[in-house]
Amino acid sequence: MTKILTTIGPASSGKNLKYFLDRSDLLRLNTSHNVLNWHKANINKIKKINSEKLILVDIPGVKPRTLNNNPILIKKGQKIRFGYKISKKEKEVIKLSNPLPIINKKSKYFYLSDGTYEFKNLVIKNKILSGVSCQNFTLYPKKGLNIPYSIYDDSLQKKVYFSYLKKISKLNINCVGLSFIQNHNILLKLKKAYPKLIFISKIENFLGYKNRKKIIQFSDAIMIDRGDLAAEIGLSKLSEYSDDIIQDTKKMGKPIIIATENLNSLLYNNTPTKSDVINIDYYVEKKVDFLMLSDETATSINSKNTINWLNNYLKKKNIETDLSKPLSIEEIIHSLKNQTVVVFSKKGYFYQKISSLEYKDLVLFTENKKLKNILQLKRNSKSILTKFPKNYLYSFLYKNIKKNKKLIFKGNKFAYLVNVIFPRKNSRANTVSIIEQKDF
Repeated sequence: MTKILTTIGPASSGKNLKYFLDRSDLLRLNTSHNVLNWHKANINKIKKINSEKLILVDIPGVKPRTLNNNPILIKKGQKIRFGYKISKKEKEVIKLSNPLPIINKKSKYFYLSDGTYEFKNLVIKNKILSGVSCQNFTLYPKKGLNIPYSIYDDSLQKKVYFSYLKKISKLNINCVGLSFIQNHNILLKLKKAYPKLIFISKIENFLGYKNRKKIIQFSDAIMIDRGDLAAEIGLSKLSEYSDDIIQDTKKMGKPIIIATENLNSLLYNNTPTKSDVINIDYYVEKKVDFLMLSDETATSINSKNTINWLNNYLKKKNIETDLSKPLSIEEIIHSLKNQTVVVFSKKGYFYQKISSLEYKDLVLFTENKKLKNILQLKRNSKSILTKFPKNYLYSFLYKNIKKNKKLIFKGNKFAYLVNVIFPRKNSRANTVSIIEQKDF
């Protein structure tokens, strides 16, 4: 079942904290927002309520964020300028938290707030970025800035990571989210310095996507931040790139988290839009490990409604999945038709179910004398008459296999054993295991 990752913020902290803790599988705190003491206090509260609950702390990367203290009204067609450590002589420039990245490809556009707000006519002059707003909006503090296909400074990235880890490493946390990671080399250094922490790499720009396989290999888990990724590589490539990351992450057996606007329609509404439901279904079908809620639980007035809706919906999807018919033992061993198969079938009823299949070799142990003789007429089949005990079945299996190991392992080092794992009256073979010649 896909799990829920909840971001704790003003709407889900304080007296509401336990409510969200009880309905979430993993809790997230984002150090890009709120002061460090706020995060420390909430981490202590979480562990006091449930010491086993996992906590993920997102540490900021090198993506620039706006440092305006108050909301700024921006009009369509208005030229806006942004800069890092700007001179006092410069006026009407919105300050940024980090330097501008290197622009890898010529771009005419840049974006704010996970691609929500677009600016055209991109110009960088004297380390100041300017552009014309494509819509009316209010710019709230600490909103991220994205320039498509840009490359971030790895040295600065390393400095930022280690600086924050020094501040939070003594806190009672389990996982660390690494924003805008672009290669695996930083991961090697972080894991060596902090071996007990679980590192979750956030793939959210083109270079991170390009180097994803190495990043996945050396990460403990992966998060796809669809907002930043879309702003960095373009909406038209978002589905393709996301699917590639999911596929590669699953191939390496690592957990995968899907972030950004999973249920944004519930920020102000009681029921989600059809497109949000389809989005949830898509990732449930992909068998992702976590769906992350950000503003939906951190700041929304409808945060409780959102966490309840998602819990109920995922439980319903899980029940529907459980109703699907499990594979029968016959269907499982159907795939073994080119292998050596050893079957213990007391009366021979189980053999009848698989008699139409062809194996490299079939060795049947049974009490059924007629069946034993019939198998002598069949190619690639051998049968052994033996008396089945009421107890000590494992000892019985071992002795019979050892006694006939030359027959079973003739030309094979391995074979597949089909037998009853928990025998009872009228029970049938219900387990498949691999046996190896050297064990007998």
